[in-house]
Amino acid sequence: MADFWTRRAFLAATAVTGVAGVAGCATSSNAGSSSASSTGYQPTNKWHIPSKQLAKASLIDAYAGSTSVLPGQPVSLYVSSAADSWTLDVYRIGNYAGLGGAKIASAGPFPGKQQGPPKQDSKTRAMSAPWAVSTQLDTAGWPEGLYLLRVNAKGLSRHVPLIVRSTSAVGKVAYVGAAATWQAYNIWGGRSLYGNEQVNFAERSYAVSFDRPYDDKGIGLLHAFEVPLARVADESAVPLAWFANTDIDQHPELLNGAIAVVSPGHDEYWSVPHRDAMTKARDAGANLTFFGANGSYWRVRASDTATGPGRLITCYKSAALDPVQGPSTTARWRDKPDPRPENEMIGQMYDAYPVQGPLTIRDPDFFLFAGTGVSQGSQLDGLLGPETDRYYPNADAQHPTQLPALSDVTCNGKKSWSTASYYTTPSGSGVFATGTMAWTRALPRPILIPGATHATVRFTHAVTLNTFAALASGPLGKSHPAKDDAGSASLPNHNTSGAAADSD
Repeated sequence: MADFWTRRAFLAATAVTGVAGVAGCATSSNAGSSSASSTGYQPTNKWHIPSKQLAKASLIDAYAGSTSVLPGQPVSLYVSSAADSWTLDVYRIGNYAGLGGAKIASAGPFPGKQQGPPKQDSKTRAMSAPWAVSTQLDTAGWPEGLYLLRVNAKGLSRHVPLIVRSTSAVGKVAYVGAAATWQAYNIWGGRSLYGNEQVNFAERSYAVSFDRPYDDKGIGLLHAFEVPLARVADESAVPLAWFANTDIDQHPELLNGAIAVVSPGHDEYWSVPHRDAMTKARDAGANLTFFGANGSYWRVRASDTATGPGRLITCYKSAALDPVQGPSTTARWRDKPDPRPENEMIGQMYDAYPVQGPLTIRDPDFFLFAGTGVSQGSQLDGLLGPETDRYYPNADAQHPTQLPALSDVTCNGKKSWSTASYYTTPSGSGVFATGTMAWTRALPRPILIPGATHATVRFTHAVTLNTFAALASGPLGKSHPAKDDAGSASLPNHNTSGAAADSD
């Protein structure tokens, strides 16, 4: 089992909160979709918070009363501040001439007020911040998409994430943000689903609440695994619908009619309604893409808090501890009492941590690699890790499955493999999975991730743009049926639980 706190520090260090734009990217003119790039908002990189401007939580801290809202719905903002006053700037994340964002609104100044300490639930150890509402934001006219609210005091700032969601995914590529995973790693108040401040997994919480701010590492997951992808999604100019996975839990019908569904770079925590909705979409012909690894690993239940629906995420990480037994027991998806291994959906399974190394091309003619100039055996440095997935030829494997990338990895002294996989279904759906968590972190940004080169960034950017275009073109199983070549990869089926997976 990998040391979670080492893993957590690695994710935080590689999140790079202060991500500015990359010059030379074209501005999206995604008229008629959810993009805001053509609506006259001024491109800016002021959405990011350089490390020297990051406020300590003791100065200012905040959370939104909604993970997502429809345009025009109000958002309650809960702020605790030791400063005399604070202000707010609202940014939508997108391409925006390569700068990554546009300011949509500003508010304040508001009087500062320190609010109460964290509160812990006696049964689940869930931490919350039962604060008074500081202000309500009017979202009228805000375009759909991923937002960062920048709360400012004394020249320092902190972020609050928000998704302005779509009413329908019909005929669109649905981007589903991994909000449950952001919250799982959030240790604000002293506990997360991984432990307490004393590095003790046994003292973890069994549930996490959205009714609290994000700590620096919790928000770091958003910056590492979603902000870069949201920028490229906007750049692609395909028609997009935006949701949080908590939206899909509460309203699975939101994915009805989607032409495709996208999962971001670290999408680890899924509820049963979410998983069922994804399966239904795929079986209705929607394409799926997983731009990460370790997806659909832990089963969770979402329930209501006093603030709103779906604001509490329960995950005991143990079938024996969970008082609810049956299809929604919060163990790993691959485990009893109702095993539904993730490769049934994704095409491959979480395998290893920690991993770092190059992604190796097996099939340069794979249609999503078009225009990248790769050849058989080409290696893209730094594109594997810190967690990787792998195709397993077990009873849950999908057929036909194609493996366009197959890379040797070593994890804790054990040899394994990382794969990119693509399978197609009788419904016409095509399902592509990158198999590596580094994928979204290797998208264009001014600071290269450890081990990556500019060639890696160019490849990842090009393939991601190719993928969005392909997703929007219709059922990929009809235009690009998978070649069933996974069997020729000679991958031993010696451990269907993962070669070196972190079971936390």
